[in-house]
Amino acid sequence: MANKRKYFPIESELQIIRDLYDGTTVKTNIIMMRLGRKYPRWHVKRLAQSMGLARLSKMPNWSEKEEQYLEDNYHHKGYVSIRNGLMRINGGVSRSLTAMKLKAKRLQINKGSEGYTLRGVEALLGIDHHKIERWIDARWLAGKRRGTLRKKSQGGDMWFFHPEDLRTFIINHPDEIDLRRVAKQEFIALLAGEKETLITCICPRCGEEHELYLNWKGPSIPRKLCAECRADNVDYIENSPRTSAEKTLIVLATS
Repeated sequence: MANKRKYFPIESELQIIRDLYDGTTVKTNIIMMRLGRKYPRWHVKRLAQSMGLARLSKMPNWSEKEEQYLEDNYHHKGYVSIRNGLMRINGGVSRSLTAMKLKAKRLQINKGSEGYTLRGVEALLGIDHHKIERWIDARWLAGKRRGTLRKKSQGGDMWFFHPEDLRTFIINHPDEIDLRRVAKQEFIALLAGEKETLITCICPRCGEEHELYLNWKGPSIPRKLCAECRADNVDYIENSPRTSAEKTLIVLATS
């Protein structure tokens, strides 16, 4: 069966689109209000495209100053703040949320590259978000909202935790941390204030090469236990006649 037309805009409605459409969300919302919301958003955009108006929505290319600003601020500022900062640089051009995310992806910038999300802290300490939220409410752990524009139904705005704030919390409240559940290598790197990279290592037990995230600047190849030998080592430690505290310290030392 042939597709039948569902919408029949009149000339005055098409003129509203010609006068106002520029591809932005704000103007599209105004057009939909002027049209009494008779048509869905996708149809308004299709009409604009058929009238040759869609090309007007093309944004200017990113300048070097904008890219530098994004690199310097993407990991710790919210999207609204970044957008306002970019507008001050580029003369008022409003970059969309999608445009900022795509540019950050192309520049290989990560939102959590210099900090931790709520999920990241969960994985690091081996706990759930309810406990972290209690720490925040008690003012033990300092965190910031990212300004991600997420709705309440999506869990609300995302948390961002600076490594220094997380270290301060661990030092001031060590009894809250269960060392048996932490991600050992990442936990040690956090306390040491080290930034890790993926390094090729040699296992001193089996001699196999493997990769680990380490803060390594030496000229030689680091000798670290591989995952299999580390698991064997943990089994040996668990079965040996030591206290739980001694076992934890040995596991941390041999990770």
